Amino acid sequence: MGIRIKCLPEGPACLNIGCGTRFFPEWTNVDLAPARGVQAWDIRKSLPCDSGVFDATYSSHLLEHLTPASGRAFLAEQFRLLKPGGICRVVVPDLETICREYLRHLEAATTQPTRDALLRYHWMLLELLDQMTREQSGGLMRQALERGEFDESFVRQRMGDQFARYYRTLGGIPSTASPRPHFGKWIGQSVKRIFRTLRGQSADPRDSGEAHKWMYDRLSLRLLFTDVGFENFTVCSFDESTIPHWNRYNLDKSLAGDHPRKPDSLYVEARKPMRGTAQQ
Repeated sequence: MGIRIKCLPEGPACLNIGCGTRFFPEWTNVDLAPARGVQAWDIRKSLPCDSGVFDATYSSHLLEHLTPASGRAFLAEQFRLLKPGGICRVVVPDLETICREYLRHLEAATTQPTRDALLRYHWMLLELLDQMTREQSGGLMRQALERGEFDESFVRQRMGDQFARYYRTLGGIPSTASPRPHFGKWIGQSVKRIFRTLRGQSADPRDSGEAHKWMYDRLSLRLLFTDVGFENFTVCSFDESTIPHWNRYNLDKSLAGDHPRKPDSLYVEARKPMRGTAQQ
């Protein structure tokens, strides 16, 4: 079964890989779970289409769910799919920032161990380790949210739109820093639904695709992109891109305003060379 390639009115063809519910209708959008405007594709397999057909490819918070070897194959597949000069944009959790924030809050909580300081320290510890080590869906992060053991303003800042989904009004229950009866349970259920990326295949997050299998910083990504054959590697922001008309698509922008929808992210782009460089 082939993939139907869509083009923008201006002509370029852009691919959103593992798009979930965030996509632009004039792009070619693929995900494991098909929906209206989204075509079914398992990203661990080669896309059933010719080489050199896309002007840009994009994925958000997907690469970290693959092993390093599978991650390289994933980028190599995008290299194949891109036209010469095509742009590959990848968004991942920023390991460097997570580590810096962990060390900052470790120092703060050690120096002055107030309840809020300890909650912020504990949350950064979870960001660093939990999604790579969890043995149950949602892990210790879900448990902390269920019990209300977190600093709301801090976690909201770290998680962005994803956190806002937990605090939407539900049955008349307003947003609050102190979870009411049954609210923590609802938060836990929401987290479990969001974290389950390969729904129905396995309850073990290490098998289902939920767990992180690697983490990246700006140097490791640059080395990976270069190894695959890309050039002009650049670190950018959520609203910066060499993809034409980027701010029209709002793929990395929050639905609530002019800020990133996933603030913990590292945004990078690179180009497939116009000529003379072959994929390794």
